[in-house]
Amino acid sequence: MLDCVYPLARDHMAFPELLPEFEPHKVREVYLMAWDNPAVVVDIADTMDLKLKALACHASQFDDVGALEERVRERSAALGQARGYAYAETFDRIVMPR
Repeated sequence: MLDCVYPLARDHMAFPELLPEFEPHKVREVYLMAWDNPAVVVDIADTMDLKLKALACHASQFDDVGALEERVRERSAALGQARGYAYAETFDRIVMPR
């Protein structure tokens, strides 16, 4: 999975079909969803409604978008509660080689 960011993202020959505005670049960090012992916790209270709106755009992926919204709110609240946030997301962080 990380091949797409290292080394390929920095090699202009890896994706010659890319549009000119998508130039090769060096990815410095990658964040992967993590539930147990995350390295990074992000307060998402200000963007929770936007997150739920974005998930609702994928309605064909879920039988019950309302139930999904409830589960996401509950999980995000549980992740945030231990850290004093209304809602949170948790990640592991990988620093890529230069």
